Amino acid sequence: MKLGEFTVEFVIGIAITFLLSFVLRKILPRLTKSSKTSFDDFVLKALADSIVPFGFVVVLILTENELGLPSNIERAYDTVLRLIGTIVLIRLVNRIGSRFLIGLARHSGAEDLEELLQNLLPLLKAVVWGIGSLVLLQSLGVKMTVIWGLLSAGGIGIGLALKEPAQELFAYLMILLDKPFTVGQFISVGSTSATVERIGVRSTHLRSLRGEQVVMSNSTLTGSTILNFAEMAQRRMIYSIGVTYDTTVDQMKAIPTMIQTIIDSQEHSTFNRCHFTEFADSSLNFELVYYIDTRDFSVALNDQQAINLAIMDAFARAGIEFAFPSQTLYLEGDSLTGKAS
Repeated sequence: MKLGEFTVEFVIGIAITFLLSFVLRKILPRLTKSSKTSFDDFVLKALADSIVPFGFVVVLILTENELGLPSNIERAYDTVLRLIGTIVLIRLVNRIGSRFLIGLARHSGAEDLEELLQNLLPLLKAVVWGIGSLVLLQSLGVKMTVIWGLLSAGGIGIGLALKEPAQELFAYLMILLDKPFTVGQFISVGSTSATVERIGVRSTHLRSLRGEQVVMSNSTLTGSTILNFAEMAQRRMIYSIGVTYDTTVDQMKAIPTMIQTIIDSQEHSTFNRCHFTEFADSSLNFELVYYIDTRDFSVALNDQQAINLAIMDAFARAGIEFAFPSQTLYLEGDSLTGKAS
C-alpha cells in the first residue's frame, strides 16, 4: 500500500473539489446576476450541491490503485463508488431536467403543457433512473446481451400486465390535452349527470345531483359521448304548455304576452317566441321557446324554476287552467253527460 502517495493525491483531489464548489457557490453567481432568468442560478446551486459528493467518488476511484487492495475487495470497493457516483449524477440530471422542462412550459404560457409535464415527471425520472442503471451495469462489465434478453422477456409480461394502466394513462393525457371537461364542470355521460370533482391518472371522480360519488375510468369517459353543460354559453329551452278548452279567446291572446313578461323579468333569460300551435285531444297547446344566458347549470335551473312558478301564478290569477288528459262521454236515453278522466 502506497499510503503516502494515496494521501497526497487524495488531499489534492479534495482540495480541487472544494475549490470548484467555492467557485460554483460564490464566484459564478455574481456573473449571472444580470441574467433575466433564475434558471442559471438554480443550475449553479444544483452543481454546487453535487460537486462535493461526486468529487469524493472521483478522487477515491482515481486513487484506488494506490491502496493496493486485494482483487475481491478492490472490485467491491470500485462497485460501491460507481454506484454512489451514478446515484449523484442521476439525481443531478433529474433535478436540473425537471426545472428546465417546467420552466420551459411556464415560459410558453401553455397551462395544459405545464400540467401535463407535472404529471409526467415521475415517469420521466424513472426513465432516467433506468438508463443510469443500465450504464452502471455496463461500466461494471455486466454482459448487456443477458440484460437485454431479460428485459425483452420481462417486457412482454410487463406489457400485458400494464395494458390497462397504460390505456388509462393515455386516456388521462387525452383529457388533459383536449379538455372535454375540467374540475368543477357539470357533465353528462350516458345515464350519469354529475359535477367533476377530480381528474386522476386512472379514473375521474364525479359528484351526482343526489350526492353520490361516481368513479369512472378515463378510458370509459374518452370512449363515450360527453355532454358538457358548462360549455353552453346559451341554453335553449323548449316547452309545450296545454290549457283547457274552456279558455276564452281573449285569454288565449293574452298568454304569449303574459309569458314574455315573466321571462323578460328574469336576469339571465331571453324570450324568443310563444305561439298557439295545436288543437290537441284534451288541450289547446302553446309552444314556448326562450334562452338562458349562463354557463352555470345551477343558475339555469333557478331561472327555469322561477319562470315555471311565475307562469303557474299568472295563470291562476287570470283564471286559466292547465289541461290534463280527459274524455267527455255522451250517453243516449236520459241525455246524461259525464266526464271521466
